[in-house]
This record gives sequence, C-alpha cells and structure tokens, in this order.
Amino acid sequence: MGKVAKILMRLSGSIWLSNSWKQEITIAEDGVEGEVVVGLKRVKMHLPYDRIAQVNLIFGIFKADIEIINKGGNGNLVVKALDKGEAERAKQLIEANIQDAIRIQNGSRSAPLSTADELRKFAELRDQGVITEIEFQEQKAKFLS
Repeated sequence: MGKVAKILMRLSGSIWLSNSWKQEITIAEDGVEGEVVVGLKRVKMHLPYDRIAQVNLIFGIFKADIEIINKGGNGNLVVKALDKGEAERAKQLIEANIQDAIRIQNGSRSAPLSTADELRKFAELRDQGVITEIEFQEQKAKFLS
C-alpha cells in the first residue's frame, strides 16, 4: 500500500454562485487534486507540484475563482466562487509547495525534512497568514502523534 499524502487544505466553491456542480479542491503534500470536465464527465485529476505552471486568482465582487494551470496544457483545475481570503491562502500555499518541488528537483534538498523542519515550515505559513492557528495545530498534532 502506498503512502497517503497529508492534506494541507480543502476548499469548496459555492454551488449557488458557480453555475455548475459543487467544486472542490484538495491541497496535499504531494500535489493538488480536483475535478475537471472531460466531455460530459467529471474526472478526478491530481497535479503534482512539479506539473503546475502557475496559479491564478480571478476576483469577483463577492467571491474569487482559483485556476491552477497544468504544464501539460490540458486539464487545468478551476474552482469557482471561493471565499476571497481562502483563495489567497490556497494560492500562497500552492506556490510555496511549487518552490519546494523546484528546490528538490534541483538537488538542493536531498534528505527528507525532519519533524522539526516540517513544523518550522508550517509555523512560517501560519505567521504569513497562509494557514490559520487551528490548521497549524492540526498539522502539529499529526506530526507529533
């Protein structure tokens, strides 16, 4: 059985404001997962951080949309009608993980992070306002259990 990636953040768009099905996105340690429409079917898609070209936010009057661009060119993940603050935190979190993936690819970090390093990373995200104190405490509890 493979290792299950830790979930860092989950977002759900408003079904009433998105003019489609309830859209969700999950940000995990190993990438971002959501659903895309292929033909007339909803298909789950997983994008590892090294396959993400960029993250865009589209702000409306009340809500924001997040668009995660696939380097492969097709199957971009889009979630509509998100809380603006959550969308901004999600973008920052994804971009931080993209930078980590780039550093790993370039060989600047060959050893896995220690528990202390992981906690330090989450503390920095908390201090930057990317995650809340509650989310930080949840991640801390997972690492220490």
